[in-house]
Amino acid sequence: MSDNSQIQRLPVEVDPFKLVEQGRQFEGRMPLSDFPRLKDLLFKSESTENDKLVKVSLEFARNETGLPVIKGQIAAEMQMICNRCLDATTLNVETQTEVVLVGSDAQAERLQDSFDIWLVEDQTLVLKDFIEDELLLAMPLVIAHDECEPARKLIEALPDEYSDEQQEKENPFAALKDLKLN
Repeated sequence: MSDNSQIQRLPVEVDPFKLVEQGRQFEGRMPLSDFPRLKDLLFKSESTENDKLVKVSLEFARNETGLPVIKGQIAAEMQMICNRCLDATTLNVETQTEVVLVGSDAQAERLQDSFDIWLVEDQTLVLKDFIEDELLLAMPLVIAHDECEPARKLIEALPDEYSDEQQEKENPFAALKDLKLN
């Protein structure tokens, strides 16, 4: 990927099978704000700017078995919410991707055990959706700082000397057990 800081717009919709036949390659950058599902996961703060760019380098080719593929690299630096302390943390996601393009569910079922696949409907691929899916798949399940304190203290087990009598006194419904309905 080039290190040029300008945004090089990628095509919006493409016919990936035609691009495979042409052996096309794309390099570019897209603002994180172009990805609605990712944008919802970003840390939101007045002091935090999430105008960072997603770097994309994709090649449309055939793999060693002759199947049409998209392969390349997608990278992004994002300010995310730490799942532990709920503060901002920087997450660097970089993924190497190679997916086989298929045009039908039958092809997808036949190849899914051997390859990562992408079903192309109506000969059209929305590049932004493809890039966003690849980034979401590359993210860790839990986003957290290496070391931080939880936002809330964990509930600790009750000490042994905490008796049933004390529990009953503190129970707001304990007095109701003495009431009788006629």
